[in-house]
Amino acid sequence: MVSTNNTPIEEESERDVPGGRFGNMWARPGFLIRRLHQIQVGLFAEECGKFDITPVQFGFLTVLYEEGELDQITLSAAVGVDRTSGADVIKRLARRSLLTRMPSTVDRRAKVVRITDAGHALVEQIFPCMVRSQDRFIAPLSAAEHAQFNSLLTRLIEANDSASRAPLRKDTWASIHEKG
Repeated sequence: MVSTNNTPIEEESERDVPGGRFGNMWARPGFLIRRLHQIQVGLFAEECGKFDITPVQFGFLTVLYEEGELDQITLSAAVGVDRTSGADVIKRLARRSLLTRMPSTVDRRAKVVRITDAGHALVEQIFPCMVRSQDRFIAPLSAAEHAQFNSLLTRLIEANDSASRAPLRKDTWASIHEKG
């Protein structure tokens, strides 16, 4: 087997990875996905670290940048975060004056979240850095492999989304498919 830069890749059975009693973790999709997530977060930190923001926080700001304002529950769902974690992220971003929270005029129990001018400016500053982190992450794949990778990930997410602590709503899926 040969990698994209024409260096040999050892077959999985030849890897210097202990198999042990419970098998080779490198053959487990869940382990590989967790490892990929760690790598992506590391690349994001390298490219965007000077902004002191996490990928999830940037996701919240990006959604608000596009949507203007949303209630906390809808915003959290759009990013794929449970309500409690979402509320914590929103509080942290509000403390930095990157967004505001106010009671909904429709439902006083709900909070509406709106991005501030400072939040808009930060998204615009971070965006090129985030793109670099994504480009670095996906660089080993050809354009066709990248498209196939995204398609397979999307299929796995759609098929298993209901098992998530924060399943996406049907209208969120519709929006994702509209944007392609």
